[in-house]
Parts: sequence; structure tokens; C-alpha cells
Amino acid sequence: MVKKVALKVSDPKVTYYLINTLKKFNISISEEGEIVINDNLVEKMNFNSLIGYIVCKSRNKDRFNELLIGIDTNKEEKLTIVIIGDGEILYVDNSNLMDIEEKIEYLVSLFPHKKLYIGVGGGNKIGELVYRILKIKFPETKIVNESKTSSKNPFINIKDRDIRAAYAIALRSTLR
Repeated sequence: MVKKVALKVSDPKVTYYLINTLKKFNISISEEGEIVINDNLVEKMNFNSLIGYIVCKSRNKDRFNELLIGIDTNKEEKLTIVIIGDGEILYVDNSNLMDIEEKIEYLVSLFPHKKLYIGVGGGNKIGELVYRILKIKFPETKIVNESKTSSKNPFINIKDRDIRAAYAIALRSTLR
């Protein structure tokens, strides 16, 4: 169960940034919450660490045991990324080929985790290129067979076919 977060921050710019960023991670902000973010906490942590801390604490965790990243590589200008933390979709985003390494580096640093799995759909030349780019910095990157990842599946109830494919790729990245 995701807990509610209360922001008790005096700086309006920081509050605005936190509200907009936390919305992307489906975190509810309320007047009273189980987790309170105050000025002291904001001063101690940089924004990326703070966001990762809030995402983990809102799920009763200090860190995720497994962080799975799936990348569907259908189009060079629209790579779909799905982040799964301990079985729950935490974040969905798109990137282009030029920004993929920077985006994955940011997302990996954002979420505290014990194990990392990165799966790249390898059904085309773009997938092979993304794999080679990421493998340099992230040795745990794996090329994944994309066969039937975007097909309707009774076990994956996601309407968007690119997100469904990235989700299935993330799950397949754990297979040895």
C-alpha cells in the first residue's frame, strides 16, 4: 500500500518541484500524511536522493530488492522505458536514442536498490544499438527476445502496447 506524503517545506519553488515530480511517480500529497518531508530533510539530500527516498518510504521500504528496467525499441525517437520495483510499476517514460544512456543513468541513481536488471528489446537494429550503448556503463544489461511482448496477454493488463512490451521485456531480463 502506498502511503500519503505531507510536504512541510517553506520554499515554494521546492514545493512546486516536489509536487510535480512526485505526481509522475503516483505519490499522493496531502495536508497530513504518514511521511512528512520538511526543510531539514530537503537540506540534507539532493533532489534525486530525496525523490528516491520518498518513493521507497511511501512503499514501506528503505530500498527495492530488485529494480527491473525494460526498454521497448520500436522507434529511434520513441524508446519506451518501464521501471519496476519489487513487482510494481514505478515509472513509465519515453526517450530518444541520443538521450537513453543519460535517462537510464538518472533512473538507476534515483531508486535505491539491491539488484538491477536491464532488458533491451532486441528485435531490431535500434535495440542492438541501445544494448551496446548501455552495456558499457551497465554490465547487467541484457538483450531480450521481443517475440510476442506487445501481444495481448491475460497476465499483463496494460492497454498501451509499447508499455506492455517494455514491461514484458523488463520481466524477461531476469531470466538467465
